[in-house]
Amino acid sequence: MRNPGVGRAWLHRAPLTLLLAVACCLSWAQNVGEYYHDVTDREWDLQIFLNTAGFGGGFQHGRTPDLYNKHFWELQFMVNKHPKSIRSINAFFNNVRPIRYGQLYSLFLLQGGYGYQRTLHLKPYWGGVQVSYTLSAGPVLGIGIPNYVEVLNYKTGFSEIVRYDPEKHNLNNILGGARLFNGITQTIFRPGFYAKTGLVFDFAKSDYKLRALEIGIQYQMIFPFVQQMAFNPAKKFYLTGYLSFNFGKKKGRQG
Repeated sequence: MRNPGVGRAWLHRAPLTLLLAVACCLSWAQNVGEYYHDVTDREWDLQIFLNTAGFGGGFQHGRTPDLYNKHFWELQFMVNKHPKSIRSINAFFNNVRPIRYGQLYSLFLLQGGYGYQRTLHLKPYWGGVQVSYTLSAGPVLGIGIPNYVEVLNYKTGFSEIVRYDPEKHNLNNILGGARLFNGITQTIFRPGFYAKTGLVFDFAKSDYKLRALEIGIQYQMIFPFVQQMAFNPAKKFYLTGYLSFNFGKKKGRQG
């Protein structure tokens, strides 16, 4: 009679077996055409990325002591949008700016830190895709610019630009939004930290160019917390997924 425990044990070992098989394939692929690569020791690249809370851009500078390791510094700036922040227009008035009703602050994040990248799969000599994983972390600065709106002053009959106050301003007296820089003098700054990890797929045809897609997850926290939307609690941290396009160049010696 067949022992059902044997089947269950096989199912438990199957993921590990598959992982080992993939690792063996990658290990074999690393040796294919390894000696056909020019060895570079410096990299510069720009980044344009989207994440689940907004978008942004950045810069990286790294050193590559060998074909498999990269140590880099990065600087990134991004717009962080609250999921309940919806852009709309007051249909009862003409020539007014769109407004994000209920938004107290526009939030931006400036971060910079140290990272490490390890190559899992080198491109064969005939071309292909190089696969690496990346880890980075460092400080982050939250920049909150208060939201201003254009409201109708019923006493004077004229409109005026004021800081949005959810206790005073509503759809009955808000005409539209105001320029972002109306609140620049009241900007708040919040320190914090970030950490992110992902996979990098480099498809550049030349060993001296970098053309890559990066996909991963990112954790950010700033304190004190910033309440972006009225009647909603301030977020304690930001966990987002991101997709980045990286392009740049490499320099160094020939191997």
